[in-house]
Amino acid sequence: MTATEREQGKVQAQRTDVDAAFQGSATYRSLGEQELSPAEEKFEKGRRTVGLFLAPVVTLVFALVPIDLPRDQHLLAAVLLGVIVLWITEPVPIPIGGLIGVGAIVVLGVVPADDALAPFGSTTVFTFIGAFILAAAMLKHGVARRFAMFILSLKWVGASTARVIIAFGFITAVLSAFVSNTATVAMLLPTAIGILSVIAKLLQDKELVKPDFDPLRLRVGVALMLMLAYGAGVGGC
Repeated sequence: MTATEREQGKVQAQRTDVDAAFQGSATYRSLGEQELSPAEEKFEKGRRTVGLFLAPVVTLVFALVPIDLPRDQHLLAAVLLGVIVLWITEPVPIPIGGLIGVGAIVVLGVVPADDALAPFGSTTVFTFIGAFILAAAMLKHGVARRFAMFILSLKWVGASTARVIIAFGFITAVLSAFVSNTATVAMLLPTAIGILSVIAKLLQDKELVKPDFDPLRLRVGVALMLMLAYGAGVGGC
């Protein structure tokens, strides 16, 4: 095997599997699971370290500030502020931050444990779980990619990334006018990921990104997800 062939094989081995990246991604990735520049890693570590100490301080300070509110409401607001700090700074995974808030209101006596945990058994929660299970199935079996290819194949859409984002937002807003906002997002999330997957593969094939790039960090992905949320909000008004 020549040196050129070995080099090509090395590049091929490092080539990102876009489909696997999107199907196997989690809602929360630690710093070790992300590809960050030294500056980004320093910022992320600082943000999370600050949040780890800032969240309890914010909660404690707000709880001690004299406000004309009933005790339970005052403590609930203090815990909510602390959880918001946890969500913004992410010293712990976002779901864990929410559970810390639930545990805190029980420990502080804001509500009994049964009342705090009752919403987790709500039929609405299970409806959302079912919607996301269907979304995962659409991704795995290629249905989302078919919808994505249909949108990208439209002449006035596929020629521009900005048009793709605008068209996707328009579709989201129209559907959200007749369906629940959350249900709309759950239905269109696989399509958004499918569109992002196709765009990522095009960038990869045209060598506009590194062979081992992280498709989850593409800026167009951020734009698509924000448009999905904004479109659902606008259509549901």
